[in-house]
Amino acid sequence: MRTTLLAILLAMLLAPSPAGAQSARGGDDAASAADPRLADMNVWLKIIQPKLRASTYLWPAWEKATPMPGDGRVPMPADIWSGMPEAKAWQDWAAANAPLAKAIDQSKDCLALAVPYGTQGVSDAARAAGLLALPGSAVGEAAYPYLRALRGIAAYAVLEMQRLGEQGKFDEAFEVGINGLRVVRQAAQQRTALEKAVALELLVSSLEAHRCFMAEHLDRIPFKTMQRAALKGYPFIRSGDGEKLKRLEMPEGDVTVASMMLEETFGADGQPTAELFAARFGAAQASDAPLTRFGAAAQWRTVAGMHGSSDASRQRMVDVFDDWWRRWRMPAYDPMNEMPSEFSRLNPVRYAAVSLLAAEMERVFRLRTRVAAEIDGTCVAAAICGFWLDNGRQWPKALGPVFPLYGVRRMNMDPFSRRYGSFEYRDAGAKPQPIDTPWGQVTATGGILWSVGGDHEDGGVAKHDPPDGIGDIVMWPPPRQLARKAGLMNP
Repeated sequence: MRTTLLAILLAMLLAPSPAGAQSARGGDDAASAADPRLADMNVWLKIIQPKLRASTYLWPAWEKATPMPGDGRVPMPADIWSGMPEAKAWQDWAAANAPLAKAIDQSKDCLALAVPYGTQGVSDAARAAGLLALPGSAVGEAAYPYLRALRGIAAYAVLEMQRLGEQGKFDEAFEVGINGLRVVRQAAQQRTALEKAVALELLVSSLEAHRCFMAEHLDRIPFKTMQRAALKGYPFIRSGDGEKLKRLEMPEGDVTVASMMLEETFGADGQPTAELFAARFGAAQASDAPLTRFGAAAQWRTVAGMHGSSDASRQRMVDVFDDWWRRWRMPAYDPMNEMPSEFSRLNPVRYAAVSLLAAEMERVFRLRTRVAAEIDGTCVAAAICGFWLDNGRQWPKALGPVFPLYGVRRMNMDPFSRRYGSFEYRDAGAKPQPIDTPWGQVTATGGILWSVGGDHEDGGVAKHDPPDGIGDIVMWPPPRQLARKAGLMNP
């Protein structure tokens, strides 16, 4: 398997540059569409019927939607609440675009978002709406303009969930909210790491928004509604994923994209071209993607003078992806995953372009575990909320009695636990539990559910999701909602 993959990668990376790739330096969409390597990236779409592609339903609705408010920035789902900037404008936008809810409902059982690469076969309306994926045309999200629509759809689902909740229509609220989660999960089936990373981050943020919604309205949510969400909604964001997100595939299109970008920035002699390095990679500084650490165009001109050759860079790219391919299929705590990766061993200057083009894959590896924790944690949080609603407003003393009546037992698995153990839980009763959060210290009472987080150690919920990773991830009650109630997030 490993030998076969390595041979495939080498063949792709060492293939001569087609004419289309040369003309793509000018950002020509038509050239990008004609590039045969983009056609290869679209092979996976042939096995998905149009009726099973979410874009079949979502894109026509998005093309007719009114423009989103503000300066073009779309709020992350967890940041959407009544105290956010331009809250009324966003609420009005959601209310004015009811067809999006129908499109999301039609998409809920699709296999993938299924956005094709390039412009061949894309309608004029979709092009005008920016519903395109043009890998190799730029660095970062600029190459995938459809991601703005995906962000808008994720925001819409949360906005609509909140609007329906305010009206007491909780069945409809959970339906549109969970359907929105399914659509975002479908987007994570795209073939490049950046697309997966954006979709997974939206999924993490959306799940947090759902827990905030539950906390805000818990005393009003009917028990049957909560039970249905815990048993038949959240555990099946994507059928077959299970508690370990096992159906998420490794992005395979990045080798093709990296090959295209490298071909465009090296000269005929196999050496880096300073101006092309500056134009291609310096542009990343203006991108919203986290690929900006190498600085401005001037720095890239300097890097070009010290960078490895085309052949050496391609070989490093092959080594990096071959290593990641093996790790993707290993258990999270396989001893190999504790060893330095080929990516971590890259010389940050000599192979700066390789590091830049491959960095999103490292982000996907981190997010894969986080998303599994968020899905499982939301399932268990919904389960203990159902217990609370059905047992005289009393929190369970332990998680055992919660299953199977209120939740799915197999989802009680913390992927950050070295032994694949269950989430940590305790009923703090009326005694306030202080928790340090990114917004300040909050206090929690009653049932508290948490993951041990990225340091794999139980910190007793002293810290929630700290930047250095030395702390826990509190799933319930959601610290963001506690911070809002404490006035720590007032505009």
